[in-house]
Amino acid sequence: MQTVAITEGIGRIRIDHRPAPTPGPGEALLRVDAVGVCGTDLHIFDGSYPTELPLVQGHEISAVVDTLPAGYRGRLSVGTRVAVEPVVSCGSCYPCRHGRHNTCRAMQAVGVHRPGGLQQYLTVPVENCHPADDLAPEIVALCETLSVSHRAVARPRVESTDTVVVLGAGPIGLGAVIAARDLGADVMAVDLQPSRLRLAGELGAAELVRNLDELPDRVHDWTGGDGAAVVVEATGSAVVAETAFEVVATAGRISLVGVSEQSVSLNLRRFTAKELDVYGSRSTVDFSAAVALARRRQAELGTLVSHRFPLSRAEEALRFAHDHPHEVVKALIEVG
Repeated sequence: MQTVAITEGIGRIRIDHRPAPTPGPGEALLRVDAVGVCGTDLHIFDGSYPTELPLVQGHEISAVVDTLPAGYRGRLSVGTRVAVEPVVSCGSCYPCRHGRHNTCRAMQAVGVHRPGGLQQYLTVPVENCHPADDLAPEIVALCETLSVSHRAVARPRVESTDTVVVLGAGPIGLGAVIAARDLGADVMAVDLQPSRLRLAGELGAAELVRNLDELPDRVHDWTGGDGAAVVVEATGSAVVAETAFEVVATAGRISLVGVSEQSVSLNLRRFTAKELDVYGSRSTVDFSAAVALARRRQAELGTLVSHRFPLSRAEEALRFAHDHPHEVVKALIEVG
């Protein structure tokens, strides 16, 4: 028998005991040791993200291989620690056929549409398991978050000579600071919360801005009047996103990774006069690159973990993270 945290309804998680799942063809059985709490988890918990309940949540997963498929000849072994790529794609729709499985039209995400990591044992397709034996469980659990940040920086092709403005210093924005600095770019971070700005500074952001109203002047002075080569929008706020178009350089790039249902109002001339490249960014197509980035930046990544809870307190973990968004950077649920 294994311990399982089941989200039964809005704001309700029940701890239960049930048999460990049986892996299907091509699946590995994993022993989960840690799960990060993501914004999507909180939206499922409060009912603002539509998915079917009851559900075992958790898609930011560190686990150890317990069983591999019969005849498996890959790079994994029983006992290997792995980071779980949560997107399970169909492989046949238009995005999948063009190498964009992160936007699969029939996507089944672990912990969102199929059982996730808030249980002691989990089955996933073996190709979704990325070896990370040399990393601590808490770092491995952050690889999924970092993969989203990495994608947001890779989409606009950030280079070492770029000036990058990161709007929002939540986990994705902070991960974008790590990813951009790893490439050698100069970074300005923008957030309302002083504690998150301080953390962005510790991660390598050279410029920190708290007041959005002063951002255009700060970017102007920082870039010698050019504007930012790249802006990463990681808040999902319409007002903040509109500011991105103001502070980006002519011929610059904007990466939109923040998620919300808000609508943005823009003068179309901003696109044509500046000849901007504007990218939507979702999940990742290169999870292995995020794991490699985590290896290079373990110390910085570890500072994102602000709170820890055992699996038995999963409801408390999600409720606390939901109710204290300015206090929690990344909550971690320790399963193993």
